[in-house]
Amino acid sequence: MDDATRELDELSGTLDAVEAAMARLDDGTYGRCEECGEPLKELLAGAPAAVHCGRCAQTSTDT
Repeated sequence: MDDATRELDELSGTLDAVEAAMARLDDGTYGRCEECGEPLKELLAGAPAAVHCGRCAQTSTDT
């Protein structure tokens, strides 16, 4: 895969994450963990498209 294709794939993934975050804004679930419902306030500052709190993200990588 060449650099341009790799960059396009990365940007496409970013766009998908932003569009999903916008959908969560529309349905009122933005800022809450998709697993446990806990607020993501601190996490969103650095990762606005985050969908899991630190605990649930860790749990999903452990399995």
